[in-house]
Amino acid sequence: MACCALCMKMIGGVRMHSDDACPVRASFWCSQCGCYGHLPEDCDEVVHVRRPRTLEELIPEDVRARWGISTTTLIPWEKPADITEAEREIAESNTIEIRYREGRLDNKIRETMRLFKLPTVHKMDHNLVKLQKWAVYHGMKVSLVLEK
Repeated sequence: MACCALCMKMIGGVRMHSDDACPVRASFWCSQCGCYGHLPEDCDEVVHVRRPRTLEELIPEDVRARWGISTTTLIPWEKPADITEAEREIAESNTIEIRYREGRLDNKIRETMRLFKLPTVHKMDHNLVKLQKWAVYHGMKVSLVLEK
């Protein structure tokens, strides 16, 4: 066993354990593939669009090599303004699809919230917003599909 570099970086403390038994790594959840153990930027199973972390990631690799660009300038991203903006960055594979018939949307939203053990409120609109916020926090998005 050795000192865990990830624990040192993330929580600032020295922890002695093997790399595969790291409790910090085990708590990471990937919104790309839906697995625990790694972050979305480290995912090699599902590749889709993700936010660049540095300005240099926006420069093609061959241009960086040609000009000897080796800096890393972090991009200070602001929090998304609203839920729809946050949902835009989530992969289609991480969608909670709510299929409903005309006039039955409220029941389906409540049923979905019970499935995820979320407490409901009186108004349907508030329930939908609550479900969307929960989904985005967990790396998912909500899609409402009207069935005929």
